Amino acid sequence: MSKIIKLATYKNLEAKVGARAIVSDEEVTAQIDAMIAQQTRLEAKDGPVENGDTTTIDFEGFKDGVAFEGGKAEGYQLEIGSHQFIPGFEEQMIGMTKGETKDLNLTFPENYPAEELAGAAVIFKVTVHEIAKKVKAELNDEFIASLNIPEVTTVEDFRGYTRAYLEDQAERKFTTEKENAVLDLLIANCEVELDDEDIQKALESHISHIEMDVQSQGFTLDQYLQMMGMSREAFEDQLKEPAKQQAKFEAIIDEIIRVENIETTDEEVEAQAEAIANHNGIQKEDVLARIPADSFKRDINRVKASQVVLTTAKFIVE
Repeated sequence: MSKIIKLATYKNLEAKVGARAIVSDEEVTAQIDAMIAQQTRLEAKDGPVENGDTTTIDFEGFKDGVAFEGGKAEGYQLEIGSHQFIPGFEEQMIGMTKGETKDLNLTFPENYPAEELAGAAVIFKVTVHEIAKKVKAELNDEFIASLNIPEVTTVEDFRGYTRAYLEDQAERKFTTEKENAVLDLLIANCEVELDDEDIQKALESHISHIEMDVQSQGFTLDQYLQMMGMSREAFEDQLKEPAKQQAKFEAIIDEIIRVENIETTDEEVEAQAEAIANHNGIQKEDVLARIPADSFKRDINRVKASQVVLTTAKFIVE
């Protein structure tokens, strides 16, 4: 277990922070413009296929005059310029018209995963059934009403709604910066003899959080590291310093818990489990089965100890 050599003053700490960001009219407009740009619909068109159009096609691929496996689809929706297919496929479709059938003469990349097709010259027979273009939404009261945001029915309402959102984001960021400044100051002022086991636990916690994050994006940790061109060893080396800081912080907070005689009741554990269950749409009993009561109490105690530090802190805004 890590050992506290010196527990510095943890109440009434003075930390310097930058000023809270001011949300400008230009930022509100930019946020609205970005949202509108993402709101598009497809509208059928009669003209030829252009870059950016979405087409509905049938296609079949042939190598040496023989259809190859996995090279056929019907009613496939393809956005031209999305680079979903091998190089040249989408480019050669530009200019095609609705109802037209065309042979696309293509070559698979040398590094294509299917060995039998890698570097092979092929022909794709493509028929275009539908052509549609993306149409951006118009910023008007009708569009705003279609978003079904409570009490927001006009463009002016939406500007106010967007400003409130950005103000909230700025306030959250400012609060986080203040908290980090105080806790960083506390960590710097204390002396802790770190135990290797505590550092390892903190390291595993960091890895676990990153792993859950990449899994939510549809990747395994190994796939993520491969995409980043990083070995597992280099990845863990990168996290060692943050893990040491985390282990030091936890040792300090646990010492504050001891000094302040902070305790958490069974009722508080039940309440926290209920809140987590409601947020995730599961039963309280399921939460308690997954997280031991001792872990709950430890985490709640640490939150309380952190609040002792944060609620007494003073901030110098620069």
